Amino acid sequence: MDRIEIDTWANISQEGWSAILLGNGASIAIHREFAYPTLHSVADGKGLLANTAPIFAKLGTTDFEHVLLACWYAELVNGALGTPSADISAAYAEVRTALIEAVHSVHPVHANVAADLQRVGTFASLFPTVVSLNYDLTLYWAMLLFNATNGSWFKDAFHDGDFQIDWEYLRQPYGHAAGATLVFYPHGSLAVARNHLGVETKLAVGAAGDLLETITRRWSSGRYVPVFVSEGTSKQKVAAIRRSHYLTNVYEEVLPTLGENLVVYGWSFDERDQHVLDAISANPPKRMAVSVFTGQPDGDQQAFCHQVHKAAGLFLADTAVTFFDSQSPGCWNNP
Repeated sequence: MDRIEIDTWANISQEGWSAILLGNGASIAIHREFAYPTLHSVADGKGLLANTAPIFAKLGTTDFEHVLLACWYAELVNGALGTPSADISAAYAEVRTALIEAVHSVHPVHANVAADLQRVGTFASLFPTVVSLNYDLTLYWAMLLFNATNGSWFKDAFHDGDFQIDWEYLRQPYGHAAGATLVFYPHGSLAVARNHLGVETKLAVGAAGDLLETITRRWSSGRYVPVFVSEGTSKQKVAAIRRSHYLTNVYEEVLPTLGENLVVYGWSFDERDQHVLDAISANPPKRMAVSVFTGQPDGDQQAFCHQVHKAAGLFLADTAVTFFDSQSPGCWNNP
């Protein structure tokens, strides 16, 4: 196989990139605990799903949001029929508690990653559009920090908790911000939640540090379930996306409009995310620069580059692909 060259970020940073797509490697770069296999495996390993593991198995999923919704609707239906079930209420409570504990066990606290967040905010502000396949709060925190100094530069298209489907107008700089970056979460976020009527909202809080606590308190209230696609096959993820007004809009309106020059950071091009490439292929970029983790053996680096070429050949045949070192100075959270 031909050897593929891996460039530095400095060499390609000035090339007018229109968007960046962030994968799990971006979160792992900030906090190693994000390298867990799945949230479900964390909860299961801690014995948090003692009574409800069969529900996940019966529904053929490891996605918490799917199971929480199923229990929620079962509770509503039983209540309407006058046959309330303590077992279903207990199952819902167990799954919710397991999710909260699993998230807390892998998520960093704000103070421990503050230096990374400063660098991430500065780096992400270089792009007109940021799409993050991660549902943790690190990017959200970085946006809040950057905006505190630079005005409303980062916008996630939520206003007073409601998603603005006509988000294109937000591309104009606002107030004293000198630029604008729109941020979207194709797989949802811990901060996006849905009530039992299906109404979706963003859970916000004043100070960045207690955001995780505020979110889990809302989950604990029983009035909200989180909107994020945590795991599953590509087909299962699309099914979860279709259950959400916000995720469907991002999938259909944002991913196909990322522009001509796309940067991909920390994404594995795994077959479980083929739906993302499928959406992007509706209007493929002319160029795509993909980060490579150089902390692994050279053979693994080369194998990954060839894997990316193969995936791009299937979905983005006319896109020119280049590679850069994910640990390059000035890139993502690197000093």
